[in-house]
Amino acid sequence: MGYKDRNTLDKVGQYSLENLEIISYRQDKEESAPKVIDINAITLNFEIKEDILTNTMVGSIIVLDSQDIRTILPLTGLEKISFRYSTPGFDGYDCTEASGNPMQIYKVDNVRLEEKAGRQQYYQIFFTSEELYNNALSKVSQAFAGPTEDAVDKILRSRLYLNSKKPLFFEGSKSNAKYVIPNLPPFSAINMLARNTQSAKYNNAGYLFYENRLGFHYRSIESMLGMGGSAVRSPIWEFQTQIVPIKDTQVPSVKDIKRRMSTVINYEHKNTIDTLKNIQSGLFASKLLVHDAFNKTLTTHDFNYKEEFAKSYHTADEKGGANMLIPDTPWSDTGKALYEHSNSRLMTAKGTSKTHNNYEFPKISETLQLRLSQMASLQTMNLTLRVYGNTQVKAGDIIKFRNPMIRPVGQGKDNEENPYNSGRYLVMAVKHTVNRESDQSSTIIRCFKDCVSTPYPSEPDALIVGKEDKSKGDINNEIEIST
Repeated sequence: MGYKDRNTLDKVGQYSLENLEIISYRQDKEESAPKVIDINAITLNFEIKEDILTNTMVGSIIVLDSQDIRTILPLTGLEKISFRYSTPGFDGYDCTEASGNPMQIYKVDNVRLEEKAGRQQYYQIFFTSEELYNNALSKVSQAFAGPTEDAVDKILRSRLYLNSKKPLFFEGSKSNAKYVIPNLPPFSAINMLARNTQSAKYNNAGYLFYENRLGFHYRSIESMLGMGGSAVRSPIWEFQTQIVPIKDTQVPSVKDIKRRMSTVINYEHKNTIDTLKNIQSGLFASKLLVHDAFNKTLTTHDFNYKEEFAKSYHTADEKGGANMLIPDTPWSDTGKALYEHSNSRLMTAKGTSKTHNNYEFPKISETLQLRLSQMASLQTMNLTLRVYGNTQVKAGDIIKFRNPMIRPVGQGKDNEENPYNSGRYLVMAVKHTVNRESDQSSTIIRCFKDCVSTPYPSEPDALIVGKEDKSKGDINNEIEIST
């Protein structure tokens, strides 16, 4: 497919990939500047990925090289990659030297000869954010007092640590603690602080620290679902499978592009139901024993999924419109629902108060169990979408997915949406890919939802079936056992 103008979106899968250059650590003697090689013409495949569970962005480029650039330049892991990538008409990635931050090349791999020509070679160039190198080269050994977001900013900016020049977007916390970081890599130090941070506006326990195309983010999962502590966030885009009709717009050209960009090429649901895993992880219930050595006390705290569920924002259209991931039905003959079985996960922890005078750590009884439940929810009802290239979607965004009931034509309403799998999802990861052979770009979106819009049917009585046989036999007796 050939595009007349890559800056005007007139075809789905269209992309703009410019200024794709390797900046060498070697100096160009004539220009008194680093050597720069344009690799756009030899690039076969380009991809870049961002993930809320990963501290930095990563990417790779596959090239077909007939000049042996990796040897002549050479490529050593001290070079940077510069590029500008976007879907025309949308914001994208500016990793140029002039107006952005070039990425760091850290590996060259998968080198092989082109079988037909024989004098050309394929290889893959891997790149990441420069901060990941600084993270590997330094350790944080320092005390930080006050809000954890201030400590994160210091670690991110300090020349001794990450030395980052990128924006930091943070969610205000209510923490006022003193942490002594014991020789940890900077990202490990930040992740430790994140696990112990409580939001000033949301019922959360623990933050995430990640990078997307806008910069670094230090925030809770719930802040990605809510907005300003008072409203749900609007979806950035709506996607649907091809058999679901899309409402027309007034402008024909916009209508066609919108329709096709909103179409899902393929999708896959994972962990839609894994109740045993959710029980074992502590998503539904847990018990925490806290030992306070100073006051010589031992306290027990039970976590109840149903009680906490109503206090938080979820991937629902409104705060009160969310429903639990399990039916409100007793389990077996216990007379209790799954969220009332606190012994499903038992933990112990120390919780000494006033360790640093007026600074106070968050109570572990208010953070640990809730954080485990929220993090476990990330592994439930996962959805992976492959759509046409769309750089508007970022890690941490909300999208909407419309998925029909899969059943024979004539049974039920036409294109009736699935009441449990359709709805709003939080984007966990985004990978943008450019394939030069097809001259197309695509975006893979991995997302999750932590609730259902339509409640699962509940029953007052548990499901108890099967014949009861509690007989006991001694294997030393010569008794023939038949099946």
